[in-house]
Amino acid sequence: MNEMKKTGEVKFLDRNPPAFPDGEVRRLAAAVFGLEGDLKPLVSERDQNFRITTAKGETFVFKIANRDEDPGVVDLQVQGLLHVERTDPGMVVPRIRRTRNGEPYGWTDGGDGNRHILRTVSWIEGEELRTQTYTPALMRSSGAAVARLARALRGFHHPSARHPLLWDVTQIAGLRPHAHHIADKGSRARVERVLDTFIADILPGLAKLRHQVIHNDANGDNMVVDPADREAIGGIIDFGDMIHTVLAADPAVTSADLIKLADDVLTPICEIVGGYDSVNPLEEDEIDAIYDLMVARYAITLVIVAWRNSQPDGPGYLVEYEAPMTRALEAFLTLGRDRVRRRLRDACRFPAYCPKPGEKGITDDTAALRAKRDRFLGGTLELSYENPVHVVKGEGPWLFAADGTRLLDAYNNVPQVGHAHPHVARAVARQAAALNTNTRYLYRIILDYAERLTDTMPKGLEACLFVNSGSEANDAAFRMAKQMTGNRGAIVMEAAYHGISEAIDALSPYDLKNRPLRPHVRTLMSPDPYRGPWKDGEPDLAAKYAADADRAIRELQEAGYGVAAFMIDSGFTSNGIPNVPPGYMKLVCEKVRAAGGLIVADEVQCGFARMGTHMWGIETHGVVPDFITTGKPIGNGIALGVTVTRPEIRQAFGEKTGFFSTFGGNPVACAAGMAVLDVIEREGLMARAYETGEYKRSKMRELINKHRYLGDVRGSGLLTGVELVRDRKTLEPAPEETKRVINHLRNNGVLVGREGPHGNVLKIRPPLAFRKEHADILVDGLDRALAAL
Repeated sequence: MNEMKKTGEVKFLDRNPPAFPDGEVRRLAAAVFGLEGDLKPLVSERDQNFRITTAKGETFVFKIANRDEDPGVVDLQVQGLLHVERTDPGMVVPRIRRTRNGEPYGWTDGGDGNRHILRTVSWIEGEELRTQTYTPALMRSSGAAVARLARALRGFHHPSARHPLLWDVTQIAGLRPHAHHIADKGSRARVERVLDTFIADILPGLAKLRHQVIHNDANGDNMVVDPADREAIGGIIDFGDMIHTVLAADPAVTSADLIKLADDVLTPICEIVGGYDSVNPLEEDEIDAIYDLMVARYAITLVIVAWRNSQPDGPGYLVEYEAPMTRALEAFLTLGRDRVRRRLRDACRFPAYCPKPGEKGITDDTAALRAKRDRFLGGTLELSYENPVHVVKGEGPWLFAADGTRLLDAYNNVPQVGHAHPHVARAVARQAAALNTNTRYLYRIILDYAERLTDTMPKGLEACLFVNSGSEANDAAFRMAKQMTGNRGAIVMEAAYHGISEAIDALSPYDLKNRPLRPHVRTLMSPDPYRGPWKDGEPDLAAKYAADADRAIRELQEAGYGVAAFMIDSGFTSNGIPNVPPGYMKLVCEKVRAAGGLIVADEVQCGFARMGTHMWGIETHGVVPDFITTGKPIGNGIALGVTVTRPEIRQAFGEKTGFFSTFGGNPVACAAGMAVLDVIEREGLMARAYETGEYKRSKMRELINKHRYLGDVRGSGLLTGVELVRDRKTLEPAPEETKRVINHLRNNGVLVGREGPHGNVLKIRPPLAFRKEHADILVDGLDRALAAL
């Protein structure tokens, strides 16, 4: 019923329903709808309703509308039911019985000059939900039923869908002037605060959420339980409050109206909202709005009840709702938005809430979190920074802490194209919703991805072995190298890191203080013209450093291991990202190949456009390896690793080992990989990595004359090393000062890491989403951190 006058002023509902005598009702039902049978009056606030049971046992509700009922609103309800019948024929809602002339409803003259709309709908069997015990299964079914109805109504439009309706939360401003009718001062003040906050702070944000026609009144009176299953909803009735409004009001209205206050009020609501989300998935902003929509529903109810009962025809209107709605509002204001939001997010498996700018964030007990971490993850698991970062969200080059603090991520290379890149996230979600299986079945995406990935690599590298991480990729490459060469020895750089499997841990002398080098492994000195024995400007730098490979090869041969592989991180990241003399890599690889060994380029940290000039770091050295290995960055953090080699190597290995990785190359991981390639190409990220990297290093070098601890700045593309020293002549490392700089940066919103054998090199390898404006923030932060030493 239209609840607004043409002037926009709210009018009171005429609660006097029609009063046609039974004989006239029988005549109208037969004449208009062809219905005859037993007649039973039904209670109704505004209309005159009857239950008619025919001789065939069919049951209907015959409705004579109030004289003030808006014909457009009636047509909205009728057309909505017809739409549901078309889009979801199995959905149990009242079905329209057409008139004998085929119309969805008819008219009659009341004899007093007023006309009334006549409707007939099917009767839904079942007991009202409000009469039942609210079990978790029944609450979940309630949410699911409302969600199914919303899906069926999706796309439904009607000219009267935005009719004035006091129960529509988006029209709440019209109720604010009438809050004074609430008699209790404390309750009135509480409701007024809720209304004022909602109108000022919440209502504007609802405009960006999804809107559609919804039932808007799926409460305990309007849902019936399935007679065959008391744990399930059998149908939804009474479409009198149907309205085009914010979709999130759908689960919020049901949750607010079904709540029965107890020690735990959140669990039933989580079941309702979780059931809704399982059928009609909610968006992040929608789940976060439910608390405010529920609180607004309580306030709306209390204002309408008080207002209506203050009128001459009002006493008795919904008085049974006043006390429970008052208690519910108090309970939810006490619980607070953060607690309810957190539980609802958990129920629907949304990640933790990230405060928006200007919002107060969640305060966590850091000590409690660390204690729980130590208990379940072990006390030796490293935490970055003296003040650990509790992150809840990432976006592009930014990480966001639980308290809302924004942190510039200049360290994490795993989200290669930026944290939570929307194109990658969509690709992963869509593939996960369709298929995720293993390579013992045929599916196209792994083949398309392998073809596209190998197109970026040097000619001849076109056979892929899919795994789940860089460690596994390096492990497989080393196994293949040993098989192909018949040798067992490996050469790596000093301080190298290549992974965590037992075989590759032996090739990762990242920290030899706690364990000796394995006998089948030899390391090469870092080709570092800044700190090494031969400095920039000296002749034959590449040859002098490469000569160390002769020693390593000789020792392996004399020990009976021979050389199976030289495994190299082409950016020399764990060595402190030195400026490697041109030609060094070629010389070492020539020596290794002459000794019968193969070349493994570990591209986890420096590959995939990071170096700015080539897709793969090894290409910057002019070398074509026998293997290129990759890890999680190529899937933007999704578990994906690949070993790419020559077809004959891959074939021989497969024939001998029958190698199989259940999850390696699964469709979801490959979808992530494809999406990452899309982003790199479409957004020109390799060129940007070069430009931003050069700009960043030039700005950092300007700080050298300003800060005495700043020894050297080097790198390529978005891989940069900044070495700190206590004396520029002696090059005494400054590891403690480096720690202080890193923590100062962290406390001022910038994240970098620490690298190098002495722990005195700032490791800067941000996502490829890094731009010049981000570089300015980084350099400014570094300037202030160095000044604080």
